[in-house]
Amino acid sequence: MRKVIIVGAGAAGLMAANCLKDRNCEVLLLEKKHQCGLKLRITGKGRCNLTNASDKNSFLARVSDKEFFEPSFDAFDNTSLMDFFTFKGVELKTERGQRVYPASNKAADMFFALLEGIENDNRVKIIKNCDVRHVITQDSKAKGVVTNQGNFFADAVILATGGRSYPTTGSEGDGYRIAELLGHHIITPVPALVGLRTKNGYPLSAHGTEIKNCRVNITDSHRKVIASKDGDIMLDEYGVSGPVILTLSRQIARRLDSGEKLFLNIDYKPKVDKDKLYGEIKETFRQRRTEQAASIIRKWFVKPLTQDVLEVCRIQSRTMGYKLTQQNAESLLWYMKDRKEEIVGDMGWREAVVTMGGVSLKEVDKYTMESRKIKNLYITGELLDLDADTGGFNLQIAFSTAMTAARSIR
Repeated sequence: MRKVIIVGAGAAGLMAANCLKDRNCEVLLLEKKHQCGLKLRITGKGRCNLTNASDKNSFLARVSDKEFFEPSFDAFDNTSLMDFFTFKGVELKTERGQRVYPASNKAADMFFALLEGIENDNRVKIIKNCDVRHVITQDSKAKGVVTNQGNFFADAVILATGGRSYPTTGSEGDGYRIAELLGHHIITPVPALVGLRTKNGYPLSAHGTEIKNCRVNITDSHRKVIASKDGDIMLDEYGVSGPVILTLSRQIARRLDSGEKLFLNIDYKPKVDKDKLYGEIKETFRQRRTEQAASIIRKWFVKPLTQDVLEVCRIQSRTMGYKLTQQNAESLLWYMKDRKEEIVGDMGWREAVVTMGGVSLKEVDKYTMESRKIKNLYITGELLDLDADTGGFNLQIAFSTAMTAARSIR
């Protein structure tokens, strides 16, 4: 019976353990924290967007390196993953954007389905509070691991430690250090799918406010648009977040990390051109001439944002409509269509959904997930320099690469 050590009991580690015990392997699952699957249980704000039901081409188009990921996806795709959980009694549902969730909206259901398959199986042993320091090698082959609880030996080692996002769940970048000690090149990890901090942010009264159906443009110092997307965002005391921002953050992560000066523009009325909107503003001033400015601008802005609009546009809240000037109209038009805020950073690792960067894909066999530097060492999930858009794509990467690694161990 082959002995396999899995380092990390998150999504990838738990899936690998499920596969290996079914292949009659003896599995030692080592988890750094006091519980398994901590990150999995909070993913998707506790709902667990486990995959995306898009067709293959659409799915792979959302992945950073589709050529590398394709063999793993072919071997264990989104349909296979959904079947896996359905067989384990987890009812699923598909929502907007083809996002797949447990019908209960409870990430814990996914976790317990994975754990149930291994925790009472005598072929699998789980050791918690086990901090893996490095991998033991001999003749360029993985032979075991050194931990705070002693040395353990096996025929193969799977690294499933995750990246650096949500560090409180145990994802502190240990896997990068371990892989680097073994000679692997690490593409610098940076936060991805994360909120963006802007120079001024928004007042506390607007914190958590959702802005629907807007367009977000990100420009460089030459005013060139380098990323753009329509959809919904959330305002934050320090900047902006929400689905559109998470997607755009991934597109600019490297530029932001390099210190490039970038700017964010929110077009609140992307389907209305400026001339038409300007005319609408002036006509509204005329029609609502006996109302106060604070009431009038509610035509275009949600209530929590009105104070910020008034302050930035330098309009007194009690100014009557008949006293609003052409300059006031131009200021409102500018706020709605042209206002730019400098991006001063992101919300950091504690809020990042995934890590961009990791073990260079050139050093991993895409058909087996085996290291090209160390035999019998397999690298999976977020530890790889492989990431994707928000929408369930990243968890699928973790599950598929873990399954590929587990099936490759002979």
